[in-house]
Amino acid sequence: MLRVGLTGGIGCGKSRVAGLFASLGAPVLDADTLNRELQTPGHDLYAAIVDRFGPGILDARGHLDRGALRSRIFADPAERQALEALVHPAVEAAIEQRLAALPEETTPYAVIVVPLLFEAGWETRFDHVVVVHCEPSEQIARVTQRDGRSSAEVEAIIEAQMNPDERRLRGDSEIRNTEQTTDAELANQVAERDAVLRKQATTHRSRVENRPPNT
Repeated sequence: MLRVGLTGGIGCGKSRVAGLFASLGAPVLDADTLNRELQTPGHDLYAAIVDRFGPGILDARGHLDRGALRSRIFADPAERQALEALVHPAVEAAIEQRLAALPEETTPYAVIVVPLLFEAGWETRFDHVVVVHCEPSEQIARVTQRDGRSSAEVEAIIEAQMNPDERRLRGDSEIRNTEQTTDAELANQVAERDAVLRKQATTHRSRVENRPPNT
């Protein structure tokens, strides 16, 4: 099946767009959701993180204190890289397992939501990358209202992520989700992309099926 990466900066509306793809019948996997699942007690990733960062990142219940861990990795790039070195392979393996379980004959394409897709160097893992875009000022307004974070904190997160213009250039297609974008316009953008991806998936399947042996 065609592998479609869906990415965008914080607060750009990736979940909303992913939901629209799902409403059109596309399977959707969310890297952040899988990451949270794998970081709960009983999973190998949870154990590896505690082993690397120590029990000080646990709350009273023995779960990861995400606030404490987030503060630690934002304060030290080396710590962030250490966490990513644990998280990325584990999440990627989980994604592969979920994709392998999908019925390939009836699944033209699957959408994988990866917020830091380009930052993680994952673009080569996808046949097509869709970038959800809005202006940084809109990101800040949405996230401060949604999460209760300060503007300064959201600005720091945006600064730590890829420049929006570079992200747009590196993607294969774009879905705009600005304050001026109506629900109907957003749904139309996703429907148009769905049609293109289904057509691309047919070409992709034909090319794979007709590939000479041992290539």
